[in-house]
Amino acid sequence: MRLSTAQLNDVMLTSMQTSTTGVNKAFIQLNSGEKMLKPSDDPLGSVQLMMLDREQATIDQFQKNITNLKGELGQLESHLDGTNNALLRVEELTASILNASNSTQDGREAIATELENLLDQLVDTANSKSSRGDYLFAGTMTQTEPVSRDPDTGKFVYLGNSEQREVRVAESMTIPANQTADALFFQGGDGSDGADIFNTLDELVTTLRDPSVDGESLTAKVTSAQSNIDGTMQAVNQIWTAVGGDMSSLESIGGSHEDNSLLNKNLISEVKDLDYSEAILSLNTQMAALQASQMTYSKIQNLSLFKMM
Repeated sequence: MRLSTAQLNDVMLTSMQTSTTGVNKAFIQLNSGEKMLKPSDDPLGSVQLMMLDREQATIDQFQKNITNLKGELGQLESHLDGTNNALLRVEELTASILNASNSTQDGREAIATELENLLDQLVDTANSKSSRGDYLFAGTMTQTEPVSRDPDTGKFVYLGNSEQREVRVAESMTIPANQTADALFFQGGDGSDGADIFNTLDELVTTLRDPSVDGESLTAKVTSAQSNIDGTMQAVNQIWTAVGGDMSSLESIGGSHEDNSLLNKNLISEVKDLDYSEAILSLNTQMAALQASQMTYSKIQNLSLFKMM
């Protein structure tokens, strides 16, 4: 088979172009640290990388959700702790009302004043806000003050709802980010029947300050109040325990996400990252091929029929 000069030139130029492309690719890989510069370099690896990146993005979002949720639940735990301490003091004061030392009007007034202060503290807790300015215990009605006095009846009422905001922390798991004041403080629902801690304490304070109430009437009022106080304490402690369990779950789930994230990143690295030893070897090979092609082409260009005769 004979090759014309034009054909020979085409063959040599194609060889040099191929080697030049290989050298340029090796340089880009070494500069970027990535072996796959475009999907066509490794179609299967490209698909795998896309799937891994998508999975990693999902894990990152779950981890962000967990971090934010820990902050919200930590704030909730702090409020529940304060509420429990306030209720313990309420329980202690209520039990002391019937002691002989507190039978005087001055003694009753002192207890009424402290109970009133504790009532204000509990209302403030129920109406507490997040750093974003949202009401924490209003359910999903975060712009509505959940606990207030009805101007017509003078009773405390709940104006929020009973819904919880669920946060997804894993593919098949959500955890509530909030608790509601009706679940904590209103065993009677909206407080209209007085079966809640706010109206219970409000009525007890009024009773203590009424000199005409004594004996069996005072005992009956205290007994009723103690029942509602106990119910509220049980609700608070039940929810407090649930929040603590959620915090523990977040730690466990977060640890699993961390492990999966590390595994994902290793897999991504295997598909994406450059093996510098292989890349340098490839660069040297391509450069050697290019130099050989250039030398061969130069010699061919210098050949002529007259020089061969």
